[in-house]
Amino acid sequence: MRRWLSLASCLLLVAWLSQAVLAQGTGGGVTVYVVQRGDTLALIAERYGITFEDIARINGLANPNSIDVGDRLLIPLTGETYPRVHFVQAGETLDAIAALYGVTIEDLKALNQLDEAGTIFVGLALVIGSASPSEPVAVAEAPADAGTAGSGPVVMHSVARGETLFRIAQSYGVTMNSIVQANMLSNPEVIYPGQMLIIPGVEAPQLAAGLPALISSFNVTPLSLMQGRTGEFWLQANAPVSVTGAFLDQPLQFAVEGDGLVNVALIGVPQDTPPGIYPVSVIVSDSAGGQYPISANVQVNAGDYDEGGTIRVTGDASVLLNQAVEQQEEDLVTGLMSRFTAGQAFSGAFGLPAAATITSGFGSTRTYTGGVQRVHTGTDFGAAPGSPVMAAASGQVVMVDNLNIRGLATIIDHGRGVYTGYWHQSEAYVSPGDYVQQGQVIGAVGSSGRVSGPHLHWELWVNGIPVDPMQWVVQGFY
Repeated sequence: MRRWLSLASCLLLVAWLSQAVLAQGTGGGVTVYVVQRGDTLALIAERYGITFEDIARINGLANPNSIDVGDRLLIPLTGETYPRVHFVQAGETLDAIAALYGVTIEDLKALNQLDEAGTIFVGLALVIGSASPSEPVAVAEAPADAGTAGSGPVVMHSVARGETLFRIAQSYGVTMNSIVQANMLSNPEVIYPGQMLIIPGVEAPQLAAGLPALISSFNVTPLSLMQGRTGEFWLQANAPVSVTGAFLDQPLQFAVEGDGLVNVALIGVPQDTPPGIYPVSVIVSDSAGGQYPISANVQVNAGDYDEGGTIRVTGDASVLLNQAVEQQEEDLVTGLMSRFTAGQAFSGAFGLPAAATITSGFGSTRTYTGGVQRVHTGTDFGAAPGSPVMAAASGQVVMVDNLNIRGLATIIDHGRGVYTGYWHQSEAYVSPGDYVQQGQVIGAVGSSGRVSGPHLHWELWVNGIPVDPMQWVVQGFY
């Protein structure tokens, strides 16, 4: 069975063993080694009885002398037996996992260096040992068309520094070509840290007992969330239910799908959320008024956001850098982009809003003239003045207005709490209330508002939180 391997899982296993961490089984395959202080490729190769050329080849290392502490290297196996690993899912408890594998809770705590309370969280890789499950394991099958809209939970991988597509494909037991096709990658050699990749055809991890009988599955996608990115909570019931919940002090807005048995909530992780473990609480109510609580711990990892440099403001700085002016405009935009519409207008991955090079990404910190610092909450496209601005997905226009900071701005509601914003336009070709289609020209690139030159600033908000819009270009949410 293919396994769910994430960056967070690899790092967590270091606490159990400072050398080899993940196992693909016995004989053949690969394992993952986390580089320690003082390691060289030659020493690592000697430890595993292979050549450093083999390690360099499988990891795509152009310079075998350039490895850093914390790097994860794929090591070809030669028949050794490695421990079994279980990846914690939402709703699981430590005692249920222990019973599943016929081990004691105390053994799990000791082997994985857990605290006295045995705290676990979604995505945690628990070393079990070589024992097989004591009872048949319930496996939540991933859809055959993983990665397409409406297909249920999708396994995602967050690209880490130094990773290659070959290494990622090897770690999941899939082909590079399948990942290329699922993510519509034009150049397989160009991936970047923090990029979210769909991993098609991978089975979900084993699931121990722990959910109410009314609920057949409860999934968090991806298993480890990231600052400034979108996540999804996906719950399937055996009968129609209503679902409420909260995560990161935000209410979860669940929408019902299909036959009324699937409930999906999107969540935007604020870019300034400190990395750590956070609780998610969900209450499922049946038609008779019975309530069934579900809780889980979910990990939030740090994003990989660069400094944005110094920006020279064009226009009246006394207005454009005025905190009161900024706050008034922020309140207006937040109020509009925090509303929840149950219907879903979008389908699959979003399109790009401009045919131009990206000049600045999401999450960077910028310093404006006068020393004012702001976090960049969108993606900039360096298009020429007058270039067409296109709707990234279908939806209803809810605002077209001239704003002090954002200039001529258009906001589109795509449903499910998802909004896109298009700032600094020179012209707008739509009006509030208009329904637009994906790819429709809605305006023209300009330099209105607080800018350093002509460009389109594109934002995407989920549940009132600005998130990295480029994640939505490569990933189609439910």
